[in-house]
Amino acid sequence: MRQFFTSSSRKIGWQAFFLSRTVAWLLVGAVILTALFKIALPLFVSTASVKTNMEDVLSSWTGARANIVGDPQISFWPHPVLTLRNVTFEGGDPAAPELLAKADAIAAGFDILAALRGTPVFYDFHLINPVFNVERRLDGTFNWRRAGWMADAIAGAAGKTPSTARNTPIGDVEIVNGTLELTDRVTSSTHRISAITGSVQWRTPTTRMSAELSALMNGEKVQGTITCDEPLMLLSGQNSTFQASFNSMPLSFSFDGNGNASSRPFATGQLQLKAKSVGALLAWFKGEPQPVATTGSVGIDTSMTVSAQTLKMDNLSLSLDDSDATGVLGMAWDLSRGPRIDGTLAFDQLNLTPLLSSVFPLRQEASTGNGPEMAFLKLISLDLRLSAQEVSYGAAALTDVAAGIIVENGRASIDIGDGIFADGSLSGRVALANDGAEGGQVQLALKNADLASVSASLGLAGPLPLGRGMLSIDLSTADPLSKMTAAGVSGEFRYTANNGSVVNFDLPEFERLATLGQVFNVSHATNGSFAFTRADIAATLRKGVVEVTTADITGGGKTVSLAGTIPFTNGKLALAGAVRSDDSATPAVRFFADGSWPNPVISPLPARSTQP
Repeated sequence: MRQFFTSSSRKIGWQAFFLSRTVAWLLVGAVILTALFKIALPLFVSTASVKTNMEDVLSSWTGARANIVGDPQISFWPHPVLTLRNVTFEGGDPAAPELLAKADAIAAGFDILAALRGTPVFYDFHLINPVFNVERRLDGTFNWRRAGWMADAIAGAAGKTPSTARNTPIGDVEIVNGTLELTDRVTSSTHRISAITGSVQWRTPTTRMSAELSALMNGEKVQGTITCDEPLMLLSGQNSTFQASFNSMPLSFSFDGNGNASSRPFATGQLQLKAKSVGALLAWFKGEPQPVATTGSVGIDTSMTVSAQTLKMDNLSLSLDDSDATGVLGMAWDLSRGPRIDGTLAFDQLNLTPLLSSVFPLRQEASTGNGPEMAFLKLISLDLRLSAQEVSYGAAALTDVAAGIIVENGRASIDIGDGIFADGSLSGRVALANDGAEGGQVQLALKNADLASVSASLGLAGPLPLGRGMLSIDLSTADPLSKMTAAGVSGEFRYTANNGSVVNFDLPEFERLATLGQVFNVSHATNGSFAFTRADIAATLRKGVVEVTTADITGGGKTVSLAGTIPFTNGKLALAGAVRSDDSATPAVRFFADGSWPNPVISPLPARSTQP
């Protein structure tokens, strides 16, 4: 037994001895390797060569002339990394160079063995505070040119002999606090995108590429992603599948399909888009403060096909606030005339309240220029056909509506070809002149309708002649919409009703009170109704005042006539009236009505045979 323990202890001792020597050698080796990375390797890697090679790589990538100020910094632990300071990219004539981009620092990993051979290969780039200047010139060309190995890889993607550049390593490209300055000489516009941060994951040109970036655009934080399985095919003008998304408070969209990025780009796939407000979206694009909008939201879900100058949306589902539609839309671009939109939309229900309240506001006081922004009408052409099972505006509702919207050279019109309102036929037109800067016109004609339903839907009260008949409105203004007031609107009204009654109006009691010669309130003669066979009312609107030129209500051998003015701004009446009998021998009962509708004060006038 003692021999056994003695033998075992000897074995354990030898094992511990050898184990301790192994650990020691490992430690020594680590120290040596560290020394090689920290001290020896820099002696074998030429910083001048690395700098030159890095300038060549960056130039070949971008097609610009890369310049590095000062010596690069090389770190070999935990892996080789090259850091460059004050990097600039120039284009154009070397004698008068144009600054295309700059960066405070660019760091990249590199292959140590290739570096020892004097031909380092770089990957995993980190760009610190880069600034990119992109300009579209008047001839349509850009200040950046496609050149170098990336251009060779793109050009060779469609060739039978693949370029060796297809396997050049790229790795991850990380951007920290970048800026993109966009200048378009064609449209005389500039845009600035700042705080660009994110990464592009692209191992080699032939492998899958994905990018995820965030930035600030006109004060709003935005996030975007793009993924492409064959990026070289996409960039070389051949079709490739890709997915893209964009998210911000004013606008978000996603696309899943295929396309190419040739000189005549093309894409087809499924598009989903949402904007919280059209007004806020336009203000954001122009860099203006966004309005606090609770209406005007837009949602799109469609099969989209887009080329260099056309866009078509099939199987379109469109939402405008709480109104949903299906249909087809097409858009074509023309550099001289702007975009043109054509299509057909069918709504189940369309609410016009938010639309018309923003496009045709009616304020009692002059505006300081904060009216609707309609200048975009000069930039587009539109020919849109609409149908709806129901269209509502406030409490009024139309059914079976067919209409069209046309915009051309700043002139816009909404034409209602057919619709049913109050069991009658409605047609009409709303038009703008010179994008609203020269005013507009509203024309409506309602025929064979139940005018009692019209009165109820408009919230009208008081003794009104209600029957079945016709109502026509023709209003216009020459004032800009941004400064329009009630005083600037003029036009005509025409109202004709047959076989109806003036409810809450006791004509015999009214005549009795008037013959007493004492002032009374019309509410004292409301216990009854006046049945009529025909009512004709015509009025004009000028400078905020409604002038009743004709108002004759005939029935039961009596005719009630009115004429006078109703100031639109305060609703006060100033009407002269008479109740005449078919018997010419009976003198007319004459009166004057003033005060507020629907309960004016009646002042009897001396009887005479002439009409008011």
